[in-house]
Amino acid sequence: MVGLPRFTEVSDILDKLAFNPLAGIDLESLGVVDRVSLLVGEKVPLEPTIQSVRAAMTWWGMLEMGLRARNPVLPEARRLYWAQINAAFRADSLPPAPTRGMSIHVSKGPTGTGKSVTAQRFCSLIPQVFFHGKDEAASWNEMQQIVYLELNMSHDGTRSGFLTRILLQIDGLLRTTYAIDLPKRHRRVDQLAVATVGRLIAHYTGILFVDEGQLRNLIKSGQAELMQMFLMELMNSGIPLVMIGNERAFDWVTYSQDLSRLHLTPSEIFSPIGATNLPDADVEWNSVATGVMGYYVLRKPILDPDGCSKMLRCCSGGIARLALMLWCFSQRDKLISGVESIGPEDIKKVYESSDFAKLRPLADGFNFRKPELLMTYPDVDADFYSSHWKIKRAESEPTERSTQGGRNAPDSDDFSKSTSRKHKTEKAKFETEKTRKKNQDLKREELSKSLSPEDIRKQGLSRIHLAGLAAARAEAKKKAG
Repeated sequence: MVGLPRFTEVSDILDKLAFNPLAGIDLESLGVVDRVSLLVGEKVPLEPTIQSVRAAMTWWGMLEMGLRARNPVLPEARRLYWAQINAAFRADSLPPAPTRGMSIHVSKGPTGTGKSVTAQRFCSLIPQVFFHGKDEAASWNEMQQIVYLELNMSHDGTRSGFLTRILLQIDGLLRTTYAIDLPKRHRRVDQLAVATVGRLIAHYTGILFVDEGQLRNLIKSGQAELMQMFLMELMNSGIPLVMIGNERAFDWVTYSQDLSRLHLTPSEIFSPIGATNLPDADVEWNSVATGVMGYYVLRKPILDPDGCSKMLRCCSGGIARLALMLWCFSQRDKLISGVESIGPEDIKKVYESSDFAKLRPLADGFNFRKPELLMTYPDVDADFYSSHWKIKRAESEPTERSTQGGRNAPDSDDFSKSTSRKHKTEKAKFETEKTRKKNQDLKREELSKSLSPEDIRKQGLSRIHLAGLAAARAEAKKKAG
C-alpha cells in the first residue's frame, strides 16, 4: 500500500516500538530544577514486551488486510464504498461493508499496564493522513485518506459527545468543518451517527483506536445502552476497530453472536506482570524494568540495579505505571535532598509514603495475590483474579511470600509483616461493606415483593437492576411480549 511502511519481521516492529523520552537530552547540562521537571512531567517510556509486540503485529495485520479488502479500485468494493457514502448522506441505514467479516480487537486490563502506551507507539510508526490524487478506478478526483484515528470515549458515555470527538478529530486533521456542518443537517443523534460513520468510510479510514473504555462510561452511564448499540454499528462499518479499556468495560457483551464477533481476533489482556502465571513473566518484567529504570536523571550510577528491579516489581504489583511512579518519585526525593543516586530502600520509602497510600492496596493485591484488596477498586475484575489464583494456589503454598521468579523484594519477610495488618484491616472493611450491600439488596427485594406491578417504585427497581446490554435486550423483549 502506497505511503505505508513495510514490516516483514518481528524485529522491524520491536525496534521501532521502543521509546526512551530522555534520548537526545544532555542530562549533564541540566540543573536540579530541570531534572525534577523531567521526573514529574508526562512521560511514556516503552521497552517492548512480548505482549506489546504481539498487539502491534495484530493491529498491523488488521490495518493492512482491512485496506486490501475495502480497496475501492476493486469493482465490488467500489460499488459498496459508494453505496455506503450515499446512504450516509441521506442518513439511511448503511448497507453491508465490502468486508463480510468483522475486524475487531479488544485490549483490556487494569489501568497502567501499557495498553494505551503501546497503541500510541504503534500509531507513531505510520502516517496518519495520506493524500490521493485523481483515480478513475476508484471514481474520485482526489481524496484525503485517514490511515488511523485515535479516539477517547466520552466520559459521560453519550453518543453525542463521542460523535463530536470523532468529527473534531477529522476536522483537525483535514481542515474540514464536519463538526459544524453535519449537526446542522442531522438534528437527531441517530442520524448524525450514520452520517459520521459515513465520513469515516468516505475518507477510507484504515483503523480506529477507541480508548478509555471504562465501567462508568460503557456500562453505568445513563446512555450506556445507546452507546453500546452505536459501537456495534461501528463494528459493522467494515473499518477495523481496536477497543482499549478497563477489563470491566466490556462486561456488556454477553450475547453469543456479539461475543463471537468480538473475539474473531484474539483479545489482548494486559494484566500486571506475573498476575496470570504466564511462563514468560520474568522476561516480560525485565523488559518493563529496562524501560522504567532507563528513565534515570541522577548523575551517579544506580545502587544495586537488580535489587531495584525486584523492589519495583514487589511494590508496584507488576503494574508498569506504578513502577514508573515509584521510580521517578524516588529520584525526585533524592534530588531535592542533594543525593545523586538511589537504591532499593529509596523505592520502598516512596511505597510506604502517604503519596502512594491510595494505590498501595492495588499493588499489594497483585503482589500478594489478595483479591479482597482488589475488590476495593470497582474497575478491577477481582473475581477473575480470585478464580485464577485459587486454581493456581497450590503452586505457591505453603507460603504466600514465595520468592519464585523474583516476585518479592529484598527483606520480603519484613515487608510482608509490615503489610499483613493493613491487609487484615482492608479485608475487614471489605467484608463489612459486602454485608451492608447484601442487607440493602434484601430490603429492596422485600419492598419489591410488597409492591403492586403498577407501582412506579417497582418499575424503577426493575430498571436499576438491568446490567449491561444483554439485560436491556431481555427486558425489551419481555415488554414487547
